[in-house]
Amino acid sequence: MQQYEGYFTLDTFLLDVRQIGEQLTAVSPGVPEGYEVILQPTAVPHTFTLLRGPMAGVTAVFHHNSDGQLTGLTIGDEFELAYSATPPPAPDIPTGQGLLPPEMILDAGKAADFAALLDEVLGGRGRFLDYTLPYPKHEFLRYLAQQEMFIFHGSPRADIDEFSTRRTSMELKDKSGRGNVQGIYGTHDGLWPLFFAVVDRDKITGSIRNGVQFFQNDDGDEVGVYNFSINQDWLDKNPWRSGTLYVLPRKTFRQMPLSAGGGLSNEWVSEVPVRPLVRLTIEPEDFPFLAQTGGHDDSELISLGALGEQITQATTAADFGADCLSRKLSYSPELGETILKYIPLAQKFIPTARFVLRFEPGTAVWLEMSGPPAVMQVMRDRVEKHLAEREK
Repeated sequence: MQQYEGYFTLDTFLLDVRQIGEQLTAVSPGVPEGYEVILQPTAVPHTFTLLRGPMAGVTAVFHHNSDGQLTGLTIGDEFELAYSATPPPAPDIPTGQGLLPPEMILDAGKAADFAALLDEVLGGRGRFLDYTLPYPKHEFLRYLAQQEMFIFHGSPRADIDEFSTRRTSMELKDKSGRGNVQGIYGTHDGLWPLFFAVVDRDKITGSIRNGVQFFQNDDGDEVGVYNFSINQDWLDKNPWRSGTLYVLPRKTFRQMPLSAGGGLSNEWVSEVPVRPLVRLTIEPEDFPFLAQTGGHDDSELISLGALGEQITQATTAADFGADCLSRKLSYSPELGETILKYIPLAQKFIPTARFVLRFEPGTAVWLEMSGPPAVMQVMRDRVEKHLAEREK
């Protein structure tokens, strides 16, 4: 088993593979001792099945070069991690990974108070919950999560009486399709969506990275390990605001896959409109990971945005299909260079997108793009806005 030991990375994510006793294990930052993922050998060489953890049951394959040297690891037919015998250098700024939740002790008095407030949630009909209990709001939300009845959604908006399935954002580097369904997203976890309630996305350029993964030990105990990160250029600019946490009924939601090769994520989606049960005002200080939020380098993504804006500004007409967008461009050699830079970079961040350049007699050039529903909705909205402003 020692031949597979080492460090495996994907962007800023780090996986440490080590033999413990007779077992090959894998652990990411923050996972407590005893909660490691176990890699069980299969009959296929260099191929393992993951036991325990967020991708239990998924296949992991170690890769070698022609000289037999270990080069990487693929998990779930989707996540490709590069190998290193030594750990990567420590980052210059905190990554916001490997965060464990605050301890929560649910004594009899607290449980009784929460149970009484639970009745108000069930009969709330979308109103704001008057939270006056002396316990942190996140503890009540974690109590609600334990009831396995709800989905939680964080938003900067406080006025959503019914959630629409129309998307206004897309998930980057999504190969499985889970993050780009035309639907309402939420999670069964009570802590994670607080980030979406308080992060000021209007202030931040670039992306946000966040999530929770659950790990188990031999006794069946479970722990959630969180990550929260924003464009590193905004870490010192107080990118926080008041927001709202919505508690939604779970009945129309389905849990999304974690990868193309299997596993379940902690994201749920409803493809029909949903009305909230209650909403709760959230201040930045209600988010327990505020001071631990890390940063990442978004320079490539910002470059992609600038290239895409140049193409949008050159758009003179468009054909809008359900899963395809064709843009007629005011073409120039300079725009041709922009397109050649844009397409490979776009496919890095939107791996399921497809592009076709179509040339008509004369000078007309069309750029066709197809992709998952949420991506195409965002792109159509951008082009429609540009064309409407162009006609003014």
